[in-house]
Amino acid sequence: MGQTSFPDFYPDDITRLLYDWEIAPPEKKRFLLKLIASRVPWQIQVESALEEVKDPYLRVQARSLKSEITRHRLRHSFFKLTLRGNTNHYKDLEEMCVQLSSIGFPDQNYAEIKHELDRIALRVSELYDDHSGYLTDELKVQILCQVLFQEEGFVGNIQNYNDPGNSYLYQVIKSRLGIPISLSVVYLLVGQRLGLPLYGTNLPLHFLLQYESDGYFTYIDPFHGGVLLDKFTCEKFLEANGYSNSPKYFTKASTLSMIKRMCRNLIHIYRDNQTKEMENIIKDHLQILESRSTHVE
Repeated sequence: MGQTSFPDFYPDDITRLLYDWEIAPPEKKRFLLKLIASRVPWQIQVESALEEVKDPYLRVQARSLKSEITRHRLRHSFFKLTLRGNTNHYKDLEEMCVQLSSIGFPDQNYAEIKHELDRIALRVSELYDDHSGYLTDELKVQILCQVLFQEEGFVGNIQNYNDPGNSYLYQVIKSRLGIPISLSVVYLLVGQRLGLPLYGTNLPLHFLLQYESDGYFTYIDPFHGGVLLDKFTCEKFLEANGYSNSPKYFTKASTLSMIKRMCRNLIHIYRDNQTKEMENIIKDHLQILESRSTHVE
């Protein structure tokens, strides 16, 4: 991916800000780093963006600031998400999952993630075309699940459920293993490319998907190979686990609520694994989401 051709990326702008940072008094340097971070699109690796700085002296300086700029960019994305509230259009889902994934895999390459999601969506689209003469919504869902589970092998990591990699999109794409919410994210991002009416469902203990068109509705469980469920089965699952039957459990999940849930999952995993540093990093970002969120999930 050519960095300089990216429509929202201007290396000269970053160069100017780096020069301002170099001569700025100490009390202004942090603010300027935040500005630099906000100028690097989420689709681009910070390291790659900084290498586009033409001035060799500033480029060397920028390399030493990479970690701090990366941290500010991540916090900036989380802050922006809180301002958008609990919308369920998922326009920001890919950005936020990639950003969250960068915590566990700082050297990840978004181009690889995008390539895989695009390729899978194209495969589903081709099968839709093959069945165009009788393509119902139900068949659309069946084909989507067939491709993601049977052909691509996305499934729940039952043997190593508490591996933190199960919650990071980059690793889920590479390993084809995940937990319910991360696998649902893969389905959602593929479905988004195809214009499918697919939504997350924040069911306690087990995240699901729901497909809702004018003529068809079903729940989907990506963790168990994309099995289709009716509401009665979901309600029985809640009852068996001590939850009352409440409409709030079946509402469409927003990007904000999903990222919060993924953060909470990671906090529990890192706490169980006694990885205190990573636990605190995730806590810090969850706090951004919770302290500035004014909408009820």
